[in-house]
Formats: sequence, structure tokens, C-alpha cells
Amino acid sequence: MAFRPYIPTIRDLPDSGARMVLDGLLNLVFPEDCYLCSAPLHRHRDCCVCSSCWGKAVALAITPPFCVSCGLPFSSFETAANSLCGDCILQMPPFSGARSFGHYRGELRGIIQGLKFHGRRRWADLLGPLLVYAFHENWRREDFDLIVAVPLHAKRERERGYNQSELLARKLASRIAVPYRRALLRKRPTAPQVGLTDQKRKENVRNVFQCIQRQQVSRKRILLIDDVMTTGATVSSATEALLQEGALRVSVLTVARAEKR
Repeated sequence: MAFRPYIPTIRDLPDSGARMVLDGLLNLVFPEDCYLCSAPLHRHRDCCVCSSCWGKAVALAITPPFCVSCGLPFSSFETAANSLCGDCILQMPPFSGARSFGHYRGELRGIIQGLKFHGRRRWADLLGPLLVYAFHENWRREDFDLIVAVPLHAKRERERGYNQSELLARKLASRIAVPYRRALLRKRPTAPQVGLTDQKRKENVRNVFQCIQRQQVSRKRILLIDDVMTTGATVSSATEALLQEGALRVSVLTVARAEKR
């Protein structure tokens, strides 16, 4: 049986009589189907994701073994605990450790892409609790002084209307009582990382971030938030910008981790 942690979200609010009546009226006027599988929905607070698809997304949670440095899941339980992946053995990343809630595939990938590319801003309410769960599995609130999100370039953020990583970071900050700051700036627009080789990814984001809150990050233990981690090129570049301005250490937390290509 697949591992399914219990992660309460707005989907778990009790069904009051008034809520059921309101949902019934809304469904008459604005019927909704699941964004992922097109199954009919009966509750608007399900955020257009049916119970079946949500359960499959949660079942994609990453479990040991994984790299103790970058969090890359290992394919075999024969891998020794507290091991490093090949990339981290060759060159340790600048961040102190990276963790992700789940595998970037299936329903979890569909929900992240809906938030990121299709205006499903409310889905931060679904994915935020996944970050909270992954945080408590790996750290304590006392381990950090500040939460920072990987920024979009200003032009792209205007086009999208929001930065999905900032939405997620704010959800996490409010739940674990660690302050959030907009401490990074993306200095220039970059090409999408999708489809680029590992080396091209590194070149694409090299020196692209600038710390704009030096006093805020100096001597601070920072948790850096992004939606997806693939090779780690983006979060590594953002980490270096924070360390250059005096951050004590930077750890990384993402909703999902893409599999090794």
C-alpha cells in the first residue's frame, strides 16, 4: 500500500449544513469538474481536485532512502542510510540541505503546473500544507530565522499575476511562525529551465539573483522555498546570493523533486 500521510487542508473543513446548501446552489450555477481527471465535483472548497486525485498526489510523498545533502530519492532500499548521491560526492551544493515533499510526477505534477502556469492561485492552499508536513519531517521551527522564496523576474511575475513560490513560502511562514521576507531579486529574465541540459541550466541562472535585504539576511539561518527542484541549479544560485550577503546557512524546501534524468 502506498504511503499516505494525513495532511489537513481546506478540503478537511467540516461540512456544515449552510456549507452544503451553498455548495448545492453553486453547483447548479457553476458546476465544476476535477481539473486533473474531469470527474464531477460537489464541493467548491475541493479547489477543482477530486478526492481520488488528491489522494494520489499525497501518495507521491518521498520516503527514505534519499541523499542526505540534496534530498534526491534513491531508487533502491539497498542504498545505505545517510548516503550522498553521486553529484553531491563530486561537488557538494552551496546549501546546507534540501528536502521535498513528493515526486514531481502524476497528480502532484499536475497540481503544481496548474498553480504555476494556469492561474490556479488558490492551489497554494492545497500545496502549502504539504510543505508544512515536509518541514516538520526534517527540521524544527527553532532551526531557522527567516523564510525566503525564489523570485520570478518582475516581467514574468506581472504576466502571471503572482509568484507561486512566494505564495507557498507565505503559507509555510504563517503555519510555523518563522518570518517571511522578500530578500531576493531576479536581475534578468531567464529562459525556462525545461529541456535544458544540466550545464545549460547552471549557465542560465548563474549570477541571476541579487540580495536586496542585506541587513535582513546577515547572520541568519534561512529556509529557501521553491515549487520544484530538478538539478538544483536555481536554488544553488539563489543560495549563493544569500551567502554572499552574510547568511549563516541556507536550506532548501520544495513541494516536489524531479527525478534524475
